[in-house]
Amino acid sequence: MKYRPDIDGLRAIAVLPVVIYHAGFPGPSGGFIGVDVFFVISGFLITSIVAGKIAEGRFSLVSFYERRARRILPALTAVILTSFAVGWFVLLPEEMMNLGQSAFATGFFLSNVYFTLTLDYFAQAAEFAPLLHTWSLAVEEQFYLFFPPLLMFLAWMGWQRSLSVVVGLSLLSFIAAVFVLPLKPDWVFYLIVFRAWELGAGAMLALASLHPPKRRALREALAISGLAAILIPVFVFDSATPFPAAAALPPVVGATILIWVGAKGGGSFVSSLLAHYALVWVGLISYSLYLWHWPILAFMRIVLDSAVLPIKFAVFAVALSVAMAWLSFHFVERPFRAHPTRGFGRRAIFSASALSLAIILGVGGLLHITEGLPARLPTNVTTIAAFAEDKNDRRNECFSRTPSDGFCSIGAQSDGDDTVDFLFWGDSHADAMMPGMDSAAERVGSRGLFAGNAGCPPILNVQRFSNGETCRPEFTEQVWSWLKGRQDVRLVVLGARWTLYVEGTRPQGEAGSDLRLEWTGDQTKYSGDADTATLVEMALRETVMAIVATGREVVLLGPVPEIGRNVPASLARQALLGWTPEAAVSREAYEARAGRTERILMRIAEAVEGVRYVALSNLFCDAEVCRTTSADGRPLYVDSNHISQTAALNLLPPRLVDIWR
Repeated sequence: MKYRPDIDGLRAIAVLPVVIYHAGFPGPSGGFIGVDVFFVISGFLITSIVAGKIAEGRFSLVSFYERRARRILPALTAVILTSFAVGWFVLLPEEMMNLGQSAFATGFFLSNVYFTLTLDYFAQAAEFAPLLHTWSLAVEEQFYLFFPPLLMFLAWMGWQRSLSVVVGLSLLSFIAAVFVLPLKPDWVFYLIVFRAWELGAGAMLALASLHPPKRRALREALAISGLAAILIPVFVFDSATPFPAAAALPPVVGATILIWVGAKGGGSFVSSLLAHYALVWVGLISYSLYLWHWPILAFMRIVLDSAVLPIKFAVFAVALSVAMAWLSFHFVERPFRAHPTRGFGRRAIFSASALSLAIILGVGGLLHITEGLPARLPTNVTTIAAFAEDKNDRRNECFSRTPSDGFCSIGAQSDGDDTVDFLFWGDSHADAMMPGMDSAAERVGSRGLFAGNAGCPPILNVQRFSNGETCRPEFTEQVWSWLKGRQDVRLVVLGARWTLYVEGTRPQGEAGSDLRLEWTGDQTKYSGDADTATLVEMALRETVMAIVATGREVVLLGPVPEIGRNVPASLARQALLGWTPEAAVSREAYEARAGRTERILMRIAEAVEGVRYVALSNLFCDAEVCRTTSADGRPLYVDSNHISQTAALNLLPPRLVDIWR
């Protein structure tokens, strides 16, 4: 296939939004769509090469995989080994173990499956995973594994049906993505089954062998439309956009059009623009740039302990990424990609590939087995870091249970019957508070049950939407239906991360996407045009009124301070690097973030008879600061916002026993 500089230019259009978006610069909020453009390019180029050689009777799977090894493994190996080296000095045991696990999965080109399984609500945040970006390489490698043999089989059957088969498979992949996205967004984002149609778009173009339109005006119009279909989503989409599935159609179609219009016999102003030296240069280093930019950003976030980088650090990270990409392209990629007569022969390539994968798998496996090699770190560092595991001991047993599963009992022991006095209902913050509630209820001889689910506010008729949402929409209704059938439950205690729901945004530095809430109840009560805080106040008031109407009392537990950084990891890394521990959150900052939330909860308690408000913030905050450690230096949080079991047991019970007085 003849070299096309416009495709390298298109690679630049794909990689630049990705890098700028990941660095956190304002503007390209949908820069992630660049990966979809890469998929189309890969599908087109691989299919053009493989189908052409099959038609000529010159195709060899061994030669094909040799070319893939030359193209992919050298730079990838350099990035992973560098990540191991940097991680040795700055990563804590759990982080180092996670790096090893992701590297091990990358060595088998299954990192997309690994991240699908591990990046859940309680796992390491995506922004701090140095090898997260390898998921897209895994998707492409999986495509390379199954697609060339498929083309060989289709050629044996007769080429006439090949395009129809690829169209059919791509259509099935797209339909599956559309239907599964609302149910399992992580699956659709990471797994090849739901991404195959994007690679298939390029493959269909290659198999169709369509000549671009002869009329120049039509080519220009198509090219401008194709470029717009890529660039508009870059600035219009954001983390709240349901993606990929149907939302990926514009960039996929746009990339397909640009490749088609720029084919032999065609061309346009946009094609000439894409073939400009500057864009071609970026396109040539795009693979290395993609490989290096994410670990550089991730390690910088880890060291600074913030998911959002200050602008000066973001600029430095991008500049360093470009420099490393240039070095990698010239001194790693090019030597291995050279023709066997001028560089490494086939045997050398396969031997080097086997050795590099063996090292990656070996080191990755060792880091998993040794749980991140904690022996490399001072004892005081590992001791502090271990407080990240100081979570509710009963979380696995009691969290996310439905009424049909049976809620966990807390407080006083059962006296032989199944009656209970109260229900403690909430999200993961309620789960973190559960040991304290258990202790307080036991002190006063009250028996209760716990109902909690990740990211699910205990508010009726409200649906939460955010990237990778974990809340099951039916959970709240199930709890409410169960509660209405239990007349013995005379008290309902509601606890949640109220501040996140009221503000809709996360505190500065915390990883994760923003969220939005949608009212699903009587539309005459809420028009849908007010802000999130107004919706929460209205919906929570409706919820407590509904509970009180059944003859029960309600207690609203106030929010705990959100820190914005992983407390145990931050303290441990500061000890590791010899830095002065960062000051706790000021009371002023807490009031600015959570003041509106506390006022909403107090207004509801004052307005609805039978509802009480119990503040928790002053257990952590004095007039000046909100502390993150106990008097003896133990972290009071297991991450950036969930309190530890130690904090729940030591700080909460004296306040919570007032619920029954």
